[in-house]
Amino acid sequence: MLKKALIKSLHFFSSNIPLTWLKSISGQDFLAIFYHSISDSELPHLKHLYRVRGTALFEKDLDYLLKHFRPVGLAELIDAVYHNKKLPSNAFFLSFDDGLAECYHIIAPILKKKGIPATFFLNSDFVDNKALMFRYKASYLIEELTQKQVSTAQLAPFFHQYQLPFLDLKSGLLSVRWHQEALLDAIAVAFEVDFKAFLKDQKPYLNQEQILQMIGDGFTFGSHSQNHPTYNSLDLSSQIEQTLLSQAYLKQHFQLPYQTFAFPFTDSGVSKAFFDEILGEEKFPLTFGGAGLKHEVIKGQLQRFGMETQQLNTPKQLIHTEYCYYIIKSIFRKNTIYRN
Repeated sequence: MLKKALIKSLHFFSSNIPLTWLKSISGQDFLAIFYHSISDSELPHLKHLYRVRGTALFEKDLDYLLKHFRPVGLAELIDAVYHNKKLPSNAFFLSFDDGLAECYHIIAPILKKKGIPATFFLNSDFVDNKALMFRYKASYLIEELTQKQVSTAQLAPFFHQYQLPFLDLKSGLLSVRWHQEALLDAIAVAFEVDFKAFLKDQKPYLNQEQILQMIGDGFTFGSHSQNHPTYNSLDLSSQIEQTLLSQAYLKQHFQLPYQTFAFPFTDSGVSKAFFDEILGEEKFPLTFGGAGLKHEVIKGQLQRFGMETQQLNTPKQLIHTEYCYYIIKSIFRKNTIYRN
């Protein structure tokens, strides 16, 4: 709560501080940014998770970035980390998680128009709309069950069966974790919500043909696990398996000559042993977290800043706030991630 209140207050005054000052004080002129989707239409599988930015606001984001930063691609980052090739000053790296269909229909055309490279991270189990990620199931259920006017009394027994607390429809469904996905499936069956029909009709994910076309257009792709678990809830062998098998899928189907990986949700709590096994120029040269503007003690692990929040803030508000928050954390030596 304290962090949210601080960030909210920073939105109000950080925009008045020149970005050049913030970069100079922080010593950070490289920014890695990520999104999931961009859409002018309501997306029920995302609606109850965060506010999706529309195309006009997305273009404002990009124009602001292009004004103050220079875009770099995956190959440039790898060269900078392993071959001491200096990045241009004020570089930014753009990426998108989960492999959603808007990446092909909306995002890629805008990026091509503006000449911005980007990397897209895919969950191998969801390509071709084979399945729906558990958080997207939760959001879609909230939408459908609200329309069906399902009461809390009707839902409560499902949560009690799993020995989970239950207060209301939305908070209850959003509290379900990856290893409890069967609960979402049971609720869907009971109230006739058809995930397979949603996947078939709406096609929320990229398919192989779209991915191949995007690769042909110069975009790069990486793995994002098989089915989007929270890594700190897995043992080390399961973390490694999720990472390697998702990358093996990309290599098999798209013959990618490189490997890269972005953690689903968060890399918080992931041990040094994972990086010892995965990271390296001949293995995964780069891996990415989502902890915002932070230092990493592990070579090749980079942190990204998410542009999707509960409010549709301007790019200036979001980026200036992130720099201010970094500076405040540095005072208390909380701006570096250490691994056990």
